[in-house]
Amino acid sequence: YSVEHQLIDADGNVVAEAKAAGEALLAREQHTSAAVCGVVNPALWDTENPNLYNVVTKICLDGKVVDEFTTRTGFREIVLDKDKGFFINGKHLKLKGFNCHQDHAGVGSAIPDGLQRYRIERLKWMGANAYRASHNPMTAELLDACDELGMLVFEENRLMGINPYHLSVMENMIRRDRNHPSVFLWGIANEEWGLEWEDRSTEIASTMREYAHRADSTRPMGVASASGPHILRTVDVAGYNYIRQN
Repeated sequence: YSVEHQLIDADGNVVAEAKAAGEALLAREQHTSAAVCGVVNPALWDTENPNLYNVVTKICLDGKVVDEFTTRTGFREIVLDKDKGFFINGKHLKLKGFNCHQDHAGVGSAIPDGLQRYRIERLKWMGANAYRASHNPMTAELLDACDELGMLVFEENRLMGINPYHLSVMENMIRRDRNHPSVFLWGIANEEWGLEWEDRSTEIASTMREYAHRADSTRPMGVASASGPHILRTVDVAGYNYIRQN
């Protein structure tokens, strides 16, 4: 088989192409094919100009397309500096964010897609430019709205731990959502009161950080602490919440 990619801009123009060869596979076998293409002067994504592209991926067998998938993404550079703060595409930006849960008044957790978009529109109208998902991975439709409207996202993992299940859940979140340009920071946990003051939380956070960087080496990893310092020792970005547990 072969894998073909086309990068398409907002006007429908093909601005880059790439192709990678595969190999013969038995049923249920897996193989990774990597292709690289260059883009000259891409339209960058930010909170004021959320420029997006589509990556159309086709799997071909004997010259025929047997599967096709479209991934929407964008180009931007994110820098978090401990002394100077947050930068996007080389410009300093003060983050003004909200901590939001999945549910919404009147509908619970079964939020219609239109209401997801309305929520982000209203938050932007109020002056927000960042959204923290609490305390679980966001639904894909909400991330789509953040991509389209220019809302930065701190996406949070639900379960902290280093057994195979915990690590696989975190990795699934990252692999599913790492192509969203709105996501700028991964969170591995929130207010782990039973661990934050213990040395083992440092080791657990360090391991989860390593696995997070394996799945996505382009974004930093943080954790939200209810004031316990040990859990923050090895993370990229330290988060401090409003509760003290000791």
